[in-house]
Amino acid sequence: MRKENILVGILVMLTLGGIYLYNRLGSDLGSQAYQANIGPVAGEDGTSQNSSMAASQNISWNDYTPGLALAGKEGKNIFLYFHADWCGYCTKLKKETFTDDRVKAYLNDNFVSIGVNTDKREKLARQWGVRGLPTLWFLEPDGTKINSLPGFANADQLFSILQYIHTQSYKSMSYQEYIQQKKS
Repeated sequence: MRKENILVGILVMLTLGGIYLYNRLGSDLGSQAYQANIGPVAGEDGTSQNSSMAASQNISWNDYTPGLALAGKEGKNIFLYFHADWCGYCTKLKKETFTDDRVKAYLNDNFVSIGVNTDKREKLARQWGVRGLPTLWFLEPDGTKINSLPGFANADQLFSILQYIHTQSYKSMSYQEYIQQKKS
C-alpha cells in the first residue's frame, strides 16, 4: 500500500471516532444541561409553574405549544428563546443574562418564556428562520411577531428590550428613540 492510502485511512478513522465521541458526549451532557437549566420548569403534577415567581427563582420556561396557549390565556407577550446545547453564546446567555434577578423577575411577571432546543426541534427552528444561535423572538400574546434579536445580549440590554416590548413602546417609537427617552 502507498503511504497516502494509509494516511487517508487513519484520517478517516480519526474523523469517525471524533464524530462518534462528539455526538455521544453532546447528547449525554446536552440532555442533562437542557433538563436542568433551560427546559420547562414543571411542578410536581407535571404542569408548568405559575409565571409570576420571585426573582430568586429561575425563569419559568414553557414548551412551545403549551407556552403559546398560556400566553393567549394570560394575555402576556411571549419571549421565544432558540438555543442548542453546543452553542457557546447560548451558555453565556444562560449563565450571565438569565441569572440576573431583574431579568428573571421581569420575564416571569410580564412574559411567557418559551425555550426551544434547535437540535431537538429542527423543523420549528426552520419555520422561524433561525440561522444562528442564540435567537430571541418577541411576540404578542396571539403569537404575532414583534421582532427578533439574534445573538448574545447582556442583562442590561435584555432588560431594557423587555421593558420596551412590555410597555408596547415598539408600536409608537424605535428602540433607539425609547432609549433616548429613558435617558432624558
